[in-house]
Amino acid sequence: MSNENPAAEVPCELSDEQLIATARNGSDHAMELLYERYRKPLYAFVVRMLNGDSMTADDVFQDLWIKVFNKLSVYREDGKFAAWLFRIARNQVLEHFRREKSRAKIGALTSDGDMPETITENGNPSGLVGAQMLGEQLEKLLAELPEEQREVFLMRQNDLSFKEIAEIQKCPINTALGRMHNCLKFLRQRLSL
Repeated sequence: MSNENPAAEVPCELSDEQLIATARNGSDHAMELLYERYRKPLYAFVVRMLNGDSMTADDVFQDLWIKVFNKLSVYREDGKFAAWLFRIARNQVLEHFRREKSRAKIGALTSDGDMPETITENGNPSGLVGAQMLGEQLEKLLAELPEEQREVFLMRQNDLSFKEIAEIQKCPINTALGRMHNCLKFLRQRLSL
C-alpha cells in the first residue's frame, strides 16, 4: 500500500469487519477510521463511568486504545465489534479503580462532570437551559446507582444489546434486563416522570 494518500487506501464506508481485516494487514488509515468511528461513544462511556473525571478518563481512554490496537489481531469476529470495545473500556475503568484502590469512588458525585451537548429546536435558549438542568440531574442520579445498573444504562445508550451487555458483565441476560428495569424504575421515581 502506498502511504502517499491514505484516504484513498481505505474507504470510510467499510464495515467494522472490513476495516479490521484491513487494519490487520497493516493499514494505519483503517485503524484511524475505527478510532474515529468509536472515539466519541467510548470516551463518553469512560467519562461517565468515572463520574465526570475527565483527566482520569483521558488516561484510561488512552490505555484503552493501546489495548485495542495491541489486541486487534486476536479479536474474534463472532460478535459485534462495538461490544468488544465496550468490554475493554469497562475493564480498563475497573482496572483503574483496582490500581487506585479506590473502588468505593464508583458512585461518588462530582461537581465538574461534563454534560453532553444538547441540541434544541429553533435554538431556544430556555429549552437548552432546561435540557442542561435535566442532564445534570440525570448525571447525579446515575452516580447514585449501583455500578452494574449504571453500566447497563450507559451501554444501552450506546446501542449495545442486552445479550452483549450480559456477556460483558458476565451475567445471565435476565440479570442485565433486571438491572435496566431497576435503573429505569429508580430514574422515573426520582425524576417524577
